[in-house]
Amino acid sequence: MADETAPTTGTEETNGQSTEGKEFTAITSQEDFDKAIQARIARERAKFADYEDMKAKALKFDQAENDKKTEDQKNADRLATLEQDLADERLGRVKAEVAAAKGVPADLLNGSTREELESAADALIQFKGEQPRMPVVTQEGKHPSGKKTTADLFAEAIGDAI
Repeated sequence: MADETAPTTGTEETNGQSTEGKEFTAITSQEDFDKAIQARIARERAKFADYEDMKAKALKFDQAENDKKTEDQKNADRLATLEQDLADERLGRVKAEVAAAKGVPADLLNGSTREELESAADALIQFKGEQPRMPVVTQEGKHPSGKKTTADLFAEAIGDAI
């Protein structure tokens, strides 16, 4: 049985003190019992005499660690925010460069790298298809064949009349 204890010989040490030569006396009165309990409580309290001081020091240490951790956490959060802002700024700049080079709106581009943005721009261009180009007229407002239109003749007549 595991709960059994070894028989005592009367020469065991209790808390560094030898009990050799002391005979066991049974406690026969409440007064003797109270004395024995008070002695035992005093020995235990002596072990933890500086408990309140240690408790106060530990509390101060924990508070300092929490204050430091809070400051470190604030700095870490601030750093993370600044890094995210920098990454967003760089992505916006790259997105604008790709949009200008490919001739597509920047807000329609998706991706986080230049390659992804260029791929998205190429997909937009392919989706949009080749747009027909209007012929370029070198003489703006005039008929390309060189013949005068009714509007041209009317403008000349008004100009001469004034």
